[in-house]
Amino acid sequence: MIRNISISAFINTIFILALIAISLTFAIFIKLDKQRYNITMQKKYELVAESILKSLSNKPTKNGLKFIIDQFKMIQIQDNKRKLNIINKGKTLILRDTAEGIYRIFSTDDILYIYVQRDGYNLMIKDTQTYTYNLIIISLAIAISLGVLFSLYYILKRKLKPLRNLNNEIKKFSEGDCNVRIKYHSKDEIGTIAKTFDEALTQINNQRKSKDLFMRNMMHELKTPITKAMFIAETLEDKKKRDMLQKAFHRMDDIIKELAMVEKLTSSNTFLYKELTSFFKIYNRTIEIALLSPDKISTKIQDFNLNADTAMLSVALKNLIDNAIKFSPNAHAILNANKHRIDIISQGEPLKENLEYYTEPFSQEEKRSDGFGLGLYIVKTIANLHGYKLIYKHNKGKNIFSILID
Repeated sequence: MIRNISISAFINTIFILALIAISLTFAIFIKLDKQRYNITMQKKYELVAESILKSLSNKPTKNGLKFIIDQFKMIQIQDNKRKLNIINKGKTLILRDTAEGIYRIFSTDDILYIYVQRDGYNLMIKDTQTYTYNLIIISLAIAISLGVLFSLYYILKRKLKPLRNLNNEIKKFSEGDCNVRIKYHSKDEIGTIAKTFDEALTQINNQRKSKDLFMRNMMHELKTPITKAMFIAETLEDKKKRDMLQKAFHRMDDIIKELAMVEKLTSSNTFLYKELTSFFKIYNRTIEIALLSPDKISTKIQDFNLNADTAMLSVALKNLIDNAIKFSPNAHAILNANKHRIDIISQGEPLKENLEYYTEPFSQEEKRSDGFGLGLYIVKTIANLHGYKLIYKHNKGKNIFSILID
């Protein structure tokens, strides 16, 4: 599971867990420190209460009583109503019944009160001093810890920013943008990777341009002599030789056209000229370029409209129909079409490999020596450019190639 998490998400998760751990640690520490503080204050107030009880044995006067209380830096609460409110609503922390008298320690709103009773004295006493339980120190420690944590997080995210940029540029390249350039400024591992990838991109683009130039020159140089040879073949009197040569030259011409289509489809400037058209129009164009006789194909078409590049989709259908007729024992194909799918059906043995094998450029089985291995590659590429999907299945002695429209 961890392998599938991105580095950025992993770092975010680690820092969130660290933040939670620090917060819980300080929360527990504050709670324990407050408990320690309360225990310390309670012990102090117990000593004060016992001392005052002993002092009351001498039955001090009002001024003497004030002097005793002032010694402990405390004040007596004179308001009886307030005293009753503290007794009734306050939380009793300690109740002691000693030989000198009774004392209780109350807590109300985090303030401690001492209540002593002896020989008619009922004194409610409150501390005048303000105590803290290291809250300022703890708050400062929390602030420093969080500051260090967020600083580390910021530094690490900034350090990984070039890696995110590199990932975005690689995605663009994988989507067909060959004009990607990787910028690198650091000399660390990420900078080295970016530099190496940028050099690789430059080399790939140079090779692609060389390939495109070679393909164009080769097709241009071959097209003229093949056309001339086809005209010369027409003048031969021997029909058998004439037909054989014309078949060979037509096949070479088809190969050049397929190479031209591959070059067009793999070009970074590939663009679909989509238009709203009917399937019948695309089918009629397919029959025109395939030069098929009506007895070679049966159709069952429910006409529908679609947004498509008529020229390209016609080429894809032509290749599927050509393959169906060429490799079928009865040299016949069936075309079924509706708004959801287009099926090309023909009799024959099932493919020995899965469909992906045949949609790679130049792949073919040994028995298919007449093919050049580009037909299904072109079909799949055109289908993908339209957002369609090419699938295959063999059912009851029939090969079925389907283009799924939705």
